[in-house]
Amino acid sequence: MTPDILPVDDDLRLRAFAGDADVDLAWPWYRDAETVALVDGPGNPTYARDRVAAMYQALAAQGEVYMIERRTPDDAWETVGDVTLAPDTLPIVLAPGRRGQGIGRRVVLRLVDRARVLGWDQLGVREIVPGNDASHRLFTGLGFLPRVPAPPAYVLPLAPLGSRPRS
Repeated sequence: MTPDILPVDDDLRLRAFAGDADVDLAWPWYRDAETVALVDGPGNPTYARDRVAAMYQALAAQGEVYMIERRTPDDAWETVGDVTLAPDTLPIVLAPGRRGQGIGRRVVLRLVDRARVLGWDQLGVREIVPGNDASHRLFTGLGFLPRVPAPPAYVLPLAPLGSRPRS
């Protein structure tokens, strides 16, 4: 069962996807051409709202879907991205203006721990489009190994929780 809130650290948390209200929060990211290029590849069309809703429905059938929230200076929470934890896919999207701040690394590390708690033997990343160099660096930098042939594009064997220190 997906936890309602999964703390990452003092300034980041993962909140379970909550339906239409979260579709409305995320839709602007998927209308951004740069975001779509990072997710689907350059030249792909931006998403209509119903496509975002269908995407979340499909992801929820595969695993745990979370909205990434960051603490604001006034101690509120703002949604800055989304991520799904499933055994063979770990899609993460950060809103424009939120990339390059270390959020993705912190979130993925937290989800690696979550996968261990769930008893998984490995965690896969299904696909990263060519040109999304930041995502390639993120996953390889955290120890994910390239797979040939793909999919998955990367895989991380998971040692049992407690057998190696948490980063």
